[in-house]
Amino acid sequence: MKRKLNKRGKIALTILSIMIVSSVSLAFIYADNTTEKHILESTDRYDLKIDYPSIKNKKIKEKIMEYIDGQKEEFMNIVKKSEDIEISSKYDFNLNVTSSERNGITYVNMLTYSYTGGAHYIRDDNSLYWDNETKEFIDLKYFFQDEESFKQMTNLAYYYVIKLGSDEDKNFDELLVKRGTAPTIDNYRHFKFTDSGLEIMFPPYQVASWADGEINITIPYEDINKYLKEQYRDTTKDETVAKEVPNIRDLEQFKDKKLIAFTFDDGPSTSNTNYLLDNLDKYNARVTFFVLGSRVDNNKDVLKRAYLQGNDIGSHTYNHRNLNLLSDEGIIDEVKRTNDKIKEVIGVSPTLLRPPYGNLTSHGKELANMHVILWNIDPLDWKYKDKNRVANEIIEHAHDGAIVLVHDIYKSSVDGALLAMEELEKEGYAFVTITEMAELRGIDLDYQTSYFSMKK
Repeated sequence: MKRKLNKRGKIALTILSIMIVSSVSLAFIYADNTTEKHILESTDRYDLKIDYPSIKNKKIKEKIMEYIDGQKEEFMNIVKKSEDIEISSKYDFNLNVTSSERNGITYVNMLTYSYTGGAHYIRDDNSLYWDNETKEFIDLKYFFQDEESFKQMTNLAYYYVIKLGSDEDKNFDELLVKRGTAPTIDNYRHFKFTDSGLEIMFPPYQVASWADGEINITIPYEDINKYLKEQYRDTTKDETVAKEVPNIRDLEQFKDKKLIAFTFDDGPSTSNTNYLLDNLDKYNARVTFFVLGSRVDNNKDVLKRAYLQGNDIGSHTYNHRNLNLLSDEGIIDEVKRTNDKIKEVIGVSPTLLRPPYGNLTSHGKELANMHVILWNIDPLDWKYKDKNRVANEIIEHAHDGAIVLVHDIYKSSVDGALLAMEELEKEGYAFVTITEMAELRGIDLDYQTSYFSMKK
């Protein structure tokens, strides 16, 4: 992969050469940089330096030597062709190969900087990955369950590159980042799994300008474990809090009942949500909360109580923004930040998402990668704030498989929902969570459907 540096003015080549030699020894993400083979050549026209480790594996060694020979031959051909040309600075060639192993995988990184005239060096990156058990060369897709899992990883890569640019006050071009992190294997040729997660290196020009240098990101195991093949996960990273098991109900008692799912948005609210939780057992009810990430920190105890009681905890995004008006990075950020906040409290990430205003395109669903739950009964409780009106609207439109939308930030909404439960219980309804309803209806939730109800 050849990449020519963009013009940044005339740089003293001798100083740059020293800097490059130093930086090569700190090449991307490989802990074991010990080299055992050294080739040094110096004439009045060029300097050449090659460092590479002794490799016992013949197939890996062949690939390394093939790369070294090819790069050196290309450089020497240019030197030879320029014998009659007067040069102001010596040509320069630096090639460094590093190798390391982790969990049965051998990682090899090969990096070349060469100067053959002009104002700048040329950089070339190449990486190899070898499974010591299967005895074959592999690529990044090898570690993921399927194509869809790999694609979800690339969405995270896009998010973390954009986040890095924001954190470091760099103006990354969003289109360049999107192209450089697209789900093609060529975009992910330089990576390594470490104790922290999946580290990915993007060479200059792939996701940012040459001035920004190579871009290195780490996707934590907490984010990618669910996409990796089981043997490559680090499940210890999932235990962010001591997990407590929520109450799980025997669903046999509801098999012959009409089902209705009450869902509560925009919380949690310590006073109103606790009041709701205090009264659910009166109606043998469990509900689903779609919480805002921005409200989690101030309402941790009630959120945990709701979860342990056996209610569903879903995401309503972080700031209740219309996802259809956000960039890809904005959508991922709204979803991910909320999921992280919820996981800090209850120990697991939510799988259910209610997008604000019910707005989410098919592309947005791909980015969110969650089960989208909408509704088909809306008493407009936020508008009227009248418990009797709320109750009457729910009762009038109730049917088997219905999903009700109300908000637990309003006392009138909670009161209205409880009044509706009191009446609907007499009509043979059972009050279940979205997860319980899906199981009782035999519905395997997918990521592209928006669920308004779950009828038989």
